[in-house]
Amino acid sequence: MSTATAGPVSGAPTGWPSRRVLVILLILSVVLNVCFLAGAAWTRLHAPARWGDLEQRYQRMAAELNLEPQQRAGFDAYVAAMRTRTEKMRAQVTPLMNAAWEEIAKPQADVAQVMRLFDEAAEKRREFQREATARTLDFLAILSPPQRAKFVVIAHERRGLRAH
Repeated sequence: MSTATAGPVSGAPTGWPSRRVLVILLILSVVLNVCFLAGAAWTRLHAPARWGDLEQRYQRMAAELNLEPQQRAGFDAYVAAMRTRTEKMRAQVTPLMNAAWEEIAKPQADVAQVMRLFDEAAEKRREFQREATARTLDFLAILSPPQRAKFVVIAHERRGLRAH
């Protein structure tokens, strides 16, 4: 009888190296899953403070700025103008973005058309930014220097930036 047909030599563990690799992979998988779950739990438990919805943000900002009645009237007008302008921008930009993505989805998309639509949407956003900046500067003009500084800190916090 030849060694090839006789089977494994007695005393040698059958399949041990492949079992060891399988056990190592299983342990590694468990460790990675536990780390993922721990990270997800930590993120949930240590979530950054939320500003809440838009109305809550505006109310919190007004309270933190400690506005006088005249300043509060200016703040309310500023907020109303920003809301109106934001809705107008969305109404103008959303159809442009949708049209661009519809064109992209076509088998033979017209690159020039897509770029034109994206450029037009970007221009609408830039126009909004210019108007928002002008309105913000007008509002800030009625605040005291400490209130202006506080406004900037709050605005940076809301956007996840740090004031320098």
